Amino acid sequence: MKLGSSGRRTYETRSAAAGRAVSQPQARKRRRAQRTQRFAQQWDAMAGAVTGAVEGWVRWPRVQWPGWKLRLELPGFSGFRLAKIISLALLIGVVTLFAWFFDDDSFFVYRENVDFGGTTFLDAQELYPLTDVEAWSILWLEPSLIRQQVLKHPYVADASVSIHWPAQVRVAIAEITPIAIWSTEGAEYWVLADGRALPVRAGGVTPTLRLVDPQREARVPGRSDRISPELLAAAFHLQEKLGLDEFWFNSSTGLNFSLPATNTWVYWGDGSEFEAKQLALNAAKSEIERNPDEARTLSLIAPNRPYFREYPAQR
Repeated sequence: MKLGSSGRRTYETRSAAAGRAVSQPQARKRRRAQRTQRFAQQWDAMAGAVTGAVEGWVRWPRVQWPGWKLRLELPGFSGFRLAKIISLALLIGVVTLFAWFFDDDSFFVYRENVDFGGTTFLDAQELYPLTDVEAWSILWLEPSLIRQQVLKHPYVADASVSIHWPAQVRVAIAEITPIAIWSTEGAEYWVLADGRALPVRAGGVTPTLRLVDPQREARVPGRSDRISPELLAAAFHLQEKLGLDEFWFNSSTGLNFSLPATNTWVYWGDGSEFEAKQLALNAAKSEIERNPDEARTLSLIAPNRPYFREYPAQR
């Protein structure tokens, strides 16, 4: 028999359908195994509460010693009462509902049931494992705990979590906002307000302030992922006062930069004594303005003893 192109397509379609038929039972089996594991964890949490409730309904045998005599009090039947019948009916209803919630897959949370909003450079696939909701029943999820887990991601500044019936979890993400770029050792990092440095992510905000530190000398001692907040504050003040967006740093001269509209390179030092250094710079401007084209450096590391020197400048 001669097969045409349409016959091949039919064969391929049936093969794909057969593959899906095999994979779907496997997926259901895997999910049922996950639910069984979660159920065991849930039941352990409920065991204490159920045991306490049973002890309240049943009078167990008690042994008493009045003097030297031994008396055994056996459980007895006190008759049917409306309250007991209602309690029994409620118990049966709760057990029935619990069994239904455990068996019905629509009440359990998986990846397709979790939505992430507010993300620009973060991917839902890297956030989902932090939620720890895989194969959990919607009845056992706590938004506050999910939020705490998501906040462990270094690029998440804040998060809010809401749970919706029958099995939907929505997570609103507030991503970090970097305030500066730290260029060091051939790589670039985002710097946060507290000085923490994280690798730059594509699609995020690009700060205007840039700190070039070839030898990673601006870091806090003992911390390779953090810049001194005082140093950052000084750079921001200078950016505001002078309109500069790029600064250099090294351990000997601290912050250093090119003074706008001149050939003067300024050694600022660290973030201390900012006002005194600002006054010294203002006082030196008259000399700089007389010869704006002269290449030289101005050291303000010790603001009470500023001095000029010839090039080349050490960045």
